[in-house]
Amino acid sequence: MIPSRLLEKWWLRAFIALVVFFIWQICYAINRVQGLEEEKTVLQATIEVLKRKSDVLRTEIHEKERALTRLDGRIEEIDTQIRDHISLLPRVNRSTPYIYFITPTHFRAAQKADLTRLSYTLSHVPNLHWIVVEDSDKLTSSVAEILKSSRLPYTHLNAQTPKDQKMKYTDPNWTLPRGVEQRNSALLWIRNQLAGVRSGVVYFGDDDNTYDLKVFGEMRKVQKAGVWPVGIVGGMFVETPILAKNGSIIDFNAVWKRERPFPIDMAAFAVNITLILQNPNAMFSFDVPRGYQESTFLEKVGIHRYNMEPLAEKCSKVYVWHTRTEKSKLSKDLIEKLTKKTGFNQLEADALGVEF
Repeated sequence: MIPSRLLEKWWLRAFIALVVFFIWQICYAINRVQGLEEEKTVLQATIEVLKRKSDVLRTEIHEKERALTRLDGRIEEIDTQIRDHISLLPRVNRSTPYIYFITPTHFRAAQKADLTRLSYTLSHVPNLHWIVVEDSDKLTSSVAEILKSSRLPYTHLNAQTPKDQKMKYTDPNWTLPRGVEQRNSALLWIRNQLAGVRSGVVYFGDDDNTYDLKVFGEMRKVQKAGVWPVGIVGGMFVETPILAKNGSIIDFNAVWKRERPFPIDMAAFAVNITLILQNPNAMFSFDVPRGYQESTFLEKVGIHRYNMEPLAEKCSKVYVWHTRTEKSKLSKDLIEKLTKKTGFNQLEADALGVEF
């Protein structure tokens, strides 16, 4: 114990008080440090929890971004399908008669290109059944794929032209009639498969012609046999019927073989399907004079040149053109490859639509 006499000295008392204060400060600091250590531990634990939550959130964000990317792709795909398959023509009812669009086709350098282009046109036409007949001994996968991709109702047939009626690569287009066997095959299919049909229109559409979508609306107006102008055919800008003031046909402006009963192109007319079904002998033939395929057929279904129905705004508009894909200028070696359908590399085979 400190002697009382020493306590009487003020400075000693002050010193003791100062020591006590410092001891208190040290104790407070120690307690504070311990509290901060605890807070640090809690904060570190909180940080770890937040880090884990951040990682989870980053993963969720990444997954949602991936899902959003997939949805964007799906939206674009659906949008493309809508653009590709919503008709550019006025909407039609299910009861609207079908157009049976017959296309004879044969293998050549531009066959795949021509059929692809035509498929894009026809894919915009509602109530159309595409009948494609190959001039071959079997159905080919290339044509089948084009038909499938078109998403149209279709029939895929094949009918081979007799060898003595088949043109060589170097022959002019007019040397022999083309598409005879193929059109007849399609007509037989219609008569066998659609015997009970009471409405519809049959049209013979070449794979290299050009069609305004409006022509399909004109086809649906056909009662028996409709006719309209055709551009770039017969050595003229336009071949067309000539009408009287009352709208009836009085003549045709054709300059090539005007004496034909129907001096028109195959692209210029469509007939009601009932005429096909009622006249089973109406077929195309190799034994008719050059340029008479249309006339012979129309006469066999009972049509007279002057009782055809003039359409396309009374034959004042052109909605179809008899365009022809230019025959490829190839060397003898390539022509031989094309004739034999062999010797192509993989890229050539894809371009031509042949198996590699």
